[in-house]
Amino acid sequence: MNTVAGITIERTPLGKPLYAHIDLRKHADMIPILENKGAEVKKKPINWSETMKRSFTQAKNGEWEKGDINNFWGK
Repeated sequence: MNTVAGITIERTPLGKPLYAHIDLRKHADMIPILENKGAEVKKKPINWSETMKRSFTQAKNGEWEKGDINNFWGK
């Protein structure tokens, strides 16, 4: 087996390429190519915690204030 930059090629005993394993985290540019070939890529929904949902609601209601990088540790 040959491994180069997140792509592994498995070969038959005669040396012909049989399978290719692609690390899609390294090669995200391959996803559209696979989708064009008919591969179905399901996107996992994000499970937001209650704290994050509350933060989104507060942001929608305007209950946030812009931070100041120069005064990060205190008010």
